[in-house]
Amino acid sequence: MHQLALNLLAQQLDESLERITGIYLPEKGYPTPKIDVRAGVFRHGEVLLVRETSDGCWSLPGGWGDEHDSPKGCIEREVLEESGYRVNAVKLVSVKDRHLHPYTPRRLERIYKLFFLCELSGGEAQPGIETTEVAFFALDALPTLSLGRTLKADITLLDQHLRDIGLPTYFD
Repeated sequence: MHQLALNLLAQQLDESLERITGIYLPEKGYPTPKIDVRAGVFRHGEVLLVRETSDGCWSLPGGWGDEHDSPKGCIEREVLEESGYRVNAVKLVSVKDRHLHPYTPRRLERIYKLFFLCELSGGEAQPGIETTEVAFFALDALPTLSLGRTLKADITLLDQHLRDIGLPTYFD
């Protein structure tokens, strides 16, 4: 029965059986969603993006939430590590359930994506361990996005909140 369930799950997610097998074995407690944090950092009407080492595409700086860090501390640290820029998170713009949006590829585990509007406070462009390039892009000239991490709709929503800070936080 266990093997049949694994085979069905691998087929449904279009993943290899090797990737699916054992994915939940380390979890001993109640399963909870993973947290992905992303930053909207703007300068002169352009958005900060980083090129991901893993797929060569661009995304908003960010990554997995760390257990021993606050969401604000986590996003500020992630931006610094991935881009070389120091930022101050000023607003939680959205909380998205990744399963309810067209992020690809699909993921087995549930992931909540937290998007923060951040103000640039210093630093300079410097790629990190997980990134190969750092650049600001005009909103109408975005490069190929890493669609598992960032959608154009995410950048548009962050820009809307930049223009009107009083907009309510979006959440699924």
